[in-house]
Amino acid sequence: MQKILKTYYHFILKKRLVAIIFFIIIIATPLAEGVLPYFYKLFVDEIPSLQYQNLLLILLAYGGVYLLSQILNALAYHIGDILTFDAGIEARIEVFRYIHELDFAFHTDKSSGSLISAIKRGDNAFWDLHHAIHFQIISVAVNFLVMMAFFINLDIRISLLATLSLILSLVVTKYFISINIRTRDDFNKEEDKISSVIVDNMVNFETVKLFAKEEWEVIRLKKQFKNWKKALWKFALSFRFLDISMAIVTVASITAMLYISLILTINNHFSIGDFVLIVGFTSVFYPKVFQLVWGLRRIAKNYSDIQKYFGILDNEIKVKDPENPVKIKKYQGEVEYKNVSFAYEENEKNAVRNISIKIKPGQSIALVGSSGAGKTTMVKLLMRFFDVDKGTITIDGENIKNTKKSDLRKLMGIVPQEPVLFNNTIAYNISYGKGKTDLKEIKGASKLAHIHKFIKSLPKGYNTQVGERGIKLSGGQKQRVAIARMILSNPEIVIFDEATSQLDSESERLIRNAFWKAVKNKTTIIIAHRLSTVMRADKIVVMENGRIMETGSHKELLLKKDGLYKHFWQLQTLE
Repeated sequence: MQKILKTYYHFILKKRLVAIIFFIIIIATPLAEGVLPYFYKLFVDEIPSLQYQNLLLILLAYGGVYLLSQILNALAYHIGDILTFDAGIEARIEVFRYIHELDFAFHTDKSSGSLISAIKRGDNAFWDLHHAIHFQIISVAVNFLVMMAFFINLDIRISLLATLSLILSLVVTKYFISINIRTRDDFNKEEDKISSVIVDNMVNFETVKLFAKEEWEVIRLKKQFKNWKKALWKFALSFRFLDISMAIVTVASITAMLYISLILTINNHFSIGDFVLIVGFTSVFYPKVFQLVWGLRRIAKNYSDIQKYFGILDNEIKVKDPENPVKIKKYQGEVEYKNVSFAYEENEKNAVRNISIKIKPGQSIALVGSSGAGKTTMVKLLMRFFDVDKGTITIDGENIKNTKKSDLRKLMGIVPQEPVLFNNTIAYNISYGKGKTDLKEIKGASKLAHIHKFIKSLPKGYNTQVGERGIKLSGGQKQRVAIARMILSNPEIVIFDEATSQLDSESERLIRNAFWKAVKNKTTIIIAHRLSTVMRADKIVVMENGRIMETGSHKELLLKKDGLYKHFWQLQTLE
């Protein structure tokens, strides 16, 4: 809990002066509210004297203190809003930024539904904690101290009984809240499973329709709700038991205090005003104890939510930026792998083993081989999605570990095998790699990627919305948009990862010609199964089981008897 509160107040206390004013006011507010029952005693004690002037002064004082408490209360909420509005935004931005900074491995293992649920619940918990801590717990604590000051002055037994009842209330609350937290965690896990099913269906709705699995998915969701409902009932019952237990403690405490007060009043140890004072304090304080329980209960409810929310910030970034990064200026574009080996954590077998390749500035190199040969891993290592286990990767002689990841990746333009587009316009997606640009440049890149005519044929042209993940476009259209995006970003190093895999033969020919024009004099890495795409590469590297098996030009490799490349070529030309 201490760690959670430390993170929470890290955001709350960013506006120090505002925070100090806020804490002064939230202490002053219950102080003003807490003394109000004392005026009941003053009224009762003064009424028998029939002194109009004295009664009027007490009434005016009561009204003034009451008004002050209301003004302070309104100010506390207003200044609290100033603090938490900005703090909540800062927290969300910090979590959002950190998610982007987390390693590629984190994003491949994460469940989008679970992550979205954690962020949504955590953001709600941020606001709830503010109210529970500052307006319930602090209020009850100050009210209790004020009440104790008056009770001790009256009779120590009353103050001891009030203290005992508060301690008993906290013990009961702690017991049931521990159950509440556990059942809340269990319920959240089931809720995350529900969210995962729903998000998975939203993302893959096309697959559901292709296989007519709509009803099957509904049944799957219904089955998931069985465990969800069980967890929810356990969570809900923990509240009911707490309510009943607290009602018993509260009624018993008030009854005992009033009984003792009545005896003391009958025996003339208390005045009627003293008795009214105790009635006033108990009638005001014990509802606040219930508020305290609700506050603690809300903290318990929100604890698991905000723990998971802030827990995102506890994920370790394994691929770190250097403390003193080398500032990237102008690269020539020489890339070299020196004895590079790497294995994914979940696989003991190396994905690449003792790889050594030098790519000269402006040279094009193609990586070919069977699926799982290590081709895409080579690119991921170059972009520092993962760090090598052994060896080094350099650009112009500089170890890529010495540069910031963002600076390194800005050098590269990649067209992935499965492009994913933002749910925005075609123009937005093409310009994304460069940022600020104009429509003329966007059209120029689109023409090179042979997508311009298609875009112009759309009713809204470049302002056409592509849908979530680019669902409104075909696979080939998405790839051409991705190619246009890469061309417009004008990178130093170009990476094509199966970029023509979803294009028809005619489109592939057009893209291939446009591609070689776009990458002229640029260092280029091509990953392809279609060997027609790599024929013009300066160097072709054939990989198998994470190793380099053959290296040479298209013509040189075809001359190798029983060569792997020749085997692949024959398979494709015979299809």
